[in-house]
Amino acid sequence: MKRIRSLSLISIVLLVLAVTAALHAGPAYGTTVPPTSTPGGSETGGDGSGSEVSPELPAPDLPSSNAQGYTFDLKYANSADFEGLPREASVYELKREKPTQKDVQALATRLGVTGDVADRGDGTFEAEGNGKLFVSIDQTVYTSEADAGEGKLQSDEKAISQARDWLRKTTLLPPDLGDGEIQARLDDSERLIVLFGPVEPTDVLSGYPSITITVGASGEVLEAQIRWANIVRADVYQLMSADEAWQLVSSGQVFLDADLSGAKIDSGTNIKGRVTFSSVSIAYATAGPPGGSQYLEPVYAFEGRIRPDGDNHTYPVKAYVSALSNSGAPVG
Repeated sequence: MKRIRSLSLISIVLLVLAVTAALHAGPAYGTTVPPTSTPGGSETGGDGSGSEVSPELPAPDLPSSNAQGYTFDLKYANSADFEGLPREASVYELKREKPTQKDVQALATRLGVTGDVADRGDGTFEAEGNGKLFVSIDQTVYTSEADAGEGKLQSDEKAISQARDWLRKTTLLPPDLGDGEIQARLDDSERLIVLFGPVEPTDVLSGYPSITITVGASGEVLEAQIRWANIVRADVYQLMSADEAWQLVSSGQVFLDADLSGAKIDSGTNIKGRVTFSSVSIAYATAGPPGGSQYLEPVYAFEGRIRPDGDNHTYPVKAYVSALSNSGAPVG
């Protein structure tokens, strides 16, 4: 029963990690591809302007509301330094490859999954036996039958190293995988969850592209969720100024991600108070519909603290604004 409860807990945690990426999942393999020159245009040509990206990029996928249903009536202040922020940034196209039954069978063999691969239609494949494997163009999910083991959980560094080594041995390690971090330590179920993102671009807000590996106390890989893509660095775009972005923030025309769990405020409350932002940086968000052309686009990420009226405490808050000045006019 303990193992069943543990598996249920880790499934819930992985579901939470996957929510932000559910609509933007990527394939199992990929790498960051640098621009290539093409005749009659700038780098990464493809249309008349010499760009592989569409003439008009889709808007980044930023939430429009929070899960708690909060609305905000706030006063805004800024102490962030806008100096040193870039004036231009790259847009990245996310290209996925359709899996074949032959490829999935080879992967099952490497993972030690003994059952034959079944074609479930629509480009999805499954295999079961000494573990489970599911593969689609969107993701690869592997579940081991190994026991998590018992005892003290390993250090963060060792768990990250074991997760990366498992990806290498199974040939699932992308060449542009970034440094891993511990997403969760589940002492009760003897598991650590390791999260990897890409080397480039950094600070990707969504859970895609990403790889999540669950490592047991014994060092065994128990589960893996792989959402990846060929990350193609496409055109460079001019960014709106940070002052322009701040005007959108200060007028309330942005999504606020406020962690008010410690404030014990009822869902659906209209929150009045004051927000002070102390830093701003460039991050990346996915853009484009599932199954269509998808991109990673730059956004301004403001960070600060919110103080609700009548509360002596402050709480972390973030605001995100699309950073592109003109999504239809690359500069290089």
